[in-house]
Formats: sequence, C-alpha cells, structure tokens
Amino acid sequence: MEIQSYREVVDRILSIPKFTKEKHGFEVIRSYLEALGHPERGIQVIHVAGTNGKGSVTRMLAGLLGKTGKRTGAFYSPHLVRMNERIQVNAREIGDEALVSVFRAVEEVREERHFPQLTFFELLFVMAMVHFHEEQVDCVVLETGLGGRLDATTSIPAELYVITQVGLDHEEYLGHTIPEVAGEKAGIITGSSPVVWNSGSEEADRVIRDRIERMGASPAVNAGNARIRDLRISPSGIDFSIKTDYYSYDLLHLDTLAVYQVDNAATVICAAELLLQELREKDPQGFIRLIREMLQDFRWEGRLTEVRPGLWLDGAHNPSAATRLAESVKELQKLHSGERLGWRLVYGASADKNMEETLRQLATVHWDELWLVPYTGARSAAKEELEFLGEKVMGETVKITAFPEVSSMLNRLKEEEGHTCTIVAGSLYLVGEIRGSIK
Repeated sequence: MEIQSYREVVDRILSIPKFTKEKHGFEVIRSYLEALGHPERGIQVIHVAGTNGKGSVTRMLAGLLGKTGKRTGAFYSPHLVRMNERIQVNAREIGDEALVSVFRAVEEVREERHFPQLTFFELLFVMAMVHFHEEQVDCVVLETGLGGRLDATTSIPAELYVITQVGLDHEEYLGHTIPEVAGEKAGIITGSSPVVWNSGSEEADRVIRDRIERMGASPAVNAGNARIRDLRISPSGIDFSIKTDYYSYDLLHLDTLAVYQVDNAATVICAAELLLQELREKDPQGFIRLIREMLQDFRWEGRLTEVRPGLWLDGAHNPSAATRLAESVKELQKLHSGERLGWRLVYGASADKNMEETLRQLATVHWDELWLVPYTGARSAAKEELEFLGEKVMGETVKITAFPEVSSMLNRLKEEEGHTCTIVAGSLYLVGEIRGSIK
C-alpha cells in the first residue's frame, strides 16, 4: 500500500461518496470484521438512531459511561472540522497516526481478501471498531449515519437501542412520511435488548412500538413520558427537573441555551436507568449525582454554541430541527430583551434538503437581517437558489444579503461586529466550515 500520510488517508476517504443508495449487505461488513479478528466482540454496544438529537444523546451517554470508570468509545457522524472527531475514546479524538494505522489495516484486508470497497460510512465504522479494540474499550456508543435499518452500525448486536426525535430528512433515502422514516430508524432494533425512545411523534411511536413487539425487545421505555418540571433559562444555562417512572431528578443544569437538549437529557436519563441499574439500586443518590455531573460537563459544538461573542452556531438542517432552534432563539432574545440588539440569521444548506420549510420555521423568529451563503462542497445549494428562497419566505420582513462563499461572509461579519447577535443554521457542513475558519 502506497498511502503513508494522514492527509493522503483523509483525501482517500473523502473521495468516497458520502450518500449512496448502493450499500453493501451486512455480510460484507461482517466479513471485514471477521478478517480483522472480530474487533467488535467483548465490547458493550449502545446504538443510537434518530433524525435529530442522536449526536447529543451519543455524547451524553458516552460522557456518563466514562464517569463510571468505563473506558468508553464513541462513534459520531458527521464531523465538523476534522475527520478524527468521528472516532473518540473517553472524549479524546483518534490521533492522526492511529487514524492512518486503522485505515491501512482495513485496506490491507480488502486487498488480501479481494473484498469490495466499503462505502464512506462503512469504512469509517470498521476503522472505528478496530480502533476501539486496540484501545481496549469496555463499551461503545454508536451514532447511526443515515437511517438505521441498513446502516453499517446495525451490522453488530447492541445491548441497548436508543431512538431520538423522528422527523423528515433524507427523504430520498428514508421516505416521505413520519411512519416511513420511523420504520427506518426503528430498524436498528434487531434483537430483544432493551429500547429507549423519545420520538416526539405519536405516528413514530406506533411504528417503534410495533417493531419492539415484533422483536420481543424488553424492557421498552418511552422517554417522552418523562415529566420535565421547573425549567428556568438564564444566561448561565438551563436549570430543570425530570420525573421518570423510577426517580425525580432535581437541580439539573445544562451549560447551554439550546432548550431541545432538555429532551435529549430525558432520553439519556431513561437510558441510564437501564444501563446502570445496579448502581441505581445500590446507591440512588450516587446515581443521581452522576447524572448531574454528566449534564453539567456536557458540551457539544454546533448545537447553539457561542464560538465568539455574539456568534452562535447550530446545525439545524431540517424543519423539525429548525422548529426547536427557533424555540431556543426566542428564549435567547428574551434574555437580551433589555438591550438594543439586532438579530441576524446566516443560512446555508444542502440542495437536497427541504430548505423552504426549514426557512419557514426559522422565520417564526424576529430577524432584522438574513444572510445567505453556500458552504464549500458539491452538495451545497447555490447562492442564487438560496437568494430565491430567502426572498420567497422572508423577503418582506428582513434585509437580505447573499454572499458567494463563507470567507466573504466572515469578512463582512468582522467589519460589522458590535450590537448584533448572529445565529448560523441550515447545515452542519456550513457550521463546520465556519468553525474551522474561526479556529
């Protein structure tokens, strides 16, 4: 194999199409894992799927398990700035040399056994499992890439299945209705292991329950039934309490203004009650302290995070995520209601997304300006398309400016720093490009 450097490996992986209907069956992935010595064996697997919130839930669960002393791997999708973000052990990204090493290991197996080339996500998943084995992790939290039923992460059994909010996204691949999408997400349930879900939709709930019954999965907990109480939002974050079937969790705090993270916290707490049942029964107060500490320490970039004063980044890229972001921005505006601030939305998106409906949800917020900008990448909507949709949805209410690329938008932002809050949304690729430029 001629590839030697980290940059060459990353370029090779990025050359593989990210989205394709042509996926290999699980047999191909399992053949790779077998040839690599079954790196997945002996590891406790928690599998997370959903339209929105699955990255945050994966992060929270990995953080919680790490606090119990377990060496914990986490597999994320997508990354914001560097590919290394996708594969982490105890919240530390895989190093450049290790990334090259596991890539070479998988490629050598492909060449020796004449296996078919894995797709982009399949390759990263197999690489992650090799790394987790080498790092001798006790458990791993896997975030699905696309859907769930046919996702590479579903090729190995899990000891707990978690499904987060279900909404319309990637409709070309997953379906045009909530029940269709829910069926794809619930497809991660391939055995009788426990299930926790918080879909936010009665239609999705029915599909998930049907899958649970057919697979004989037990116990099954609908985290959407957890009661959220005493929610208070302040500049320092969100304080709240949660009541589940087992316990009341008071004095909880999240260092974020993204209100949707409270629902994700409820999902994680219900999952923790199953995962850490022994600790919960032996030391209830210690268990609750662990939950509090995990939530206090939780950080997740690109989810309404302030990267410099007045500049907030959020990866809301579909209508349901935009609805939840709008709720949070309205709360942020209330906190600044006594100040003479302007409010600016920066929006860019992938051309295959439901941009019009996403913008309509974001338009429920009062904005003074709308800036439109394509991100760097073949999937991005062009400047002209963004401008057309911006005028169509919000043209009569805000001042609209369109930029040809992110760099010119950032230059303008520097010139106009001051009494304006800027919220960036529409695509994690846009968020990642801006975050990388700022870093």
